[in-house]
Amino acid sequence: MLAGWRWPKGSGLCDTGGLSADRAYAIAPGALPCQPVQSVIPIFANPISGAGRGRQVAERLLAAIKKAGWESRLHLDPIDTIKPESFAQVAGAASLLIIGGDGTVRAVVARLIRELPLEEIPPILIVPVGTANLLGRHLGINWRDAVLETQVVQTLRRRNILHLDAASANGNPFLIVGGVGLDAEVVHELSRIRSGPLRGRWQYIIPALKSLSREPFKALTVRVDGQTLIQKQRAMVFVGNIREYGTGFSLLPHARPDDGLLDICVIPCQTLYRLFLTFLMASMGEHLAMEQVLYAKGRQIMIESTEPSPVQIDGEAAGFTPVNIHLLPVRVPFIVPSNQQAGATASHP
Repeated sequence: MLAGWRWPKGSGLCDTGGLSADRAYAIAPGALPCQPVQSVIPIFANPISGAGRGRQVAERLLAAIKKAGWESRLHLDPIDTIKPESFAQVAGAASLLIIGGDGTVRAVVARLIRELPLEEIPPILIVPVGTANLLGRHLGINWRDAVLETQVVQTLRRRNILHLDAASANGNPFLIVGGVGLDAEVVHELSRIRSGPLRGRWQYIIPALKSLSREPFKALTVRVDGQTLIQKQRAMVFVGNIREYGTGFSLLPHARPDDGLLDICVIPCQTLYRLFLTFLMASMGEHLAMEQVLYAKGRQIMIESTEPSPVQIDGEAAGFTPVNIHLLPVRVPFIVPSNQQAGATASHP
């Protein structure tokens, strides 16, 4: 029963004197001081996600996971305030559950990458309760609230795993997309005026109008793997790992999350008319055919500007240019429903 199980050194969960779990159990059956770490499924949740539904969903799933026979611990504190030793206890866990929006998933994965050896990051199952839920839709997550507990437990048991590339922007890991330009301006403005949880996409309207009233298009220089794509041109830039974006458009239509490359789309934009035309074409999947739009793949992207320009990653404000974006030497394991294909349209509970 214990063959192949182990406990991470210094985790504080178990002490087997350096022996493997099966050997320790053979020497003193029944005498192990605690549960094997692979019977543990930690839960990280944003309690205010989904207009406050995050806590309710987390408590339901905590009870379901324990009833199914796993040990679990629920973390509701802001991710950046959780102590490193809590993440050390995650190493080697059976799985990890994240409840929240794309920002919550990014924050937890970023801490896992910083705190754990890459090979000890457990497979992650997400329960999307945010606003855009891009990663959940991409992974084919389609939970139904009436049978949420049953679906999650069954998916945890089946452990159908996909590995996704991860990237870093000025040292901040992300999974979906980074942007410099109008989208980042809007994200920064929303972050500045926002108080409390997001209650819908309508909350982006005022930040968008304020951003458009200013000069949203900065002169950018973009280099991919050392090659210059544009130099000091007013533009928007998207760098990402998956096709979808918060607008519902496939701004990066050739992106694959497991090809070891990042996709880059540079959209020269100097006027509001050009902006409107670009999004109209993008809604039809035709923006790559537009004159001067550039598309590339690479591993190292540098974006500079003549004046500091906001940067966003996975829908969160992430400082200002210059920004150095590069592919990380890690593929993050995610658990997906076995009847879904990554990239399928899905909804949240």
